[in-house]
Amino acid sequence: MNANKAFASEYIKVGRISMPIAKQAHVKCADIMIDNRHIEHINKKHKMELDTLGISAMDFVKLIVTTFGEIRQAPNDALDLVTSNTEGKNYVAVVTLNYNYKKKFWEIRTALPVRTAVVKSRKLLWKRERTPIKD
Repeated sequence: MNANKAFASEYIKVGRISMPIAKQAHVKCADIMIDNRHIEHINKKHKMELDTLGISAMDFVKLIVTTFGEIRQAPNDALDLVTSNTEGKNYVAVVTLNYNYKKKFWEIRTALPVRTAVVKSRKLLWKRERTPIKD
């Protein structure tokens, strides 16, 4: 079996940390990938939250990865991608990533709601600049 085929079937690309964001956050520019066992983990560990939202684990992950507004330093050299705004909310949606040095991409470990106070206690590496809406 071709190694590339095994690689392609094992991981699914759900996004990318772009070069401009990576430079500002001082992290690696790379694709964001998830494999089936992490999707299963999210489904199993966070079923109640997903059912409340009426969303699948994969759609929850994609929603966060495509709309994150902050990158924060998580424990063990991981990164947290945080939904766009932590102000005035008790919980925010977070995807936790670890860089896979062997395969050269960001690997999703989990996605879940996290208390905003916990997220804010972690070092802010990058925040999306808000541009005012013009009339």
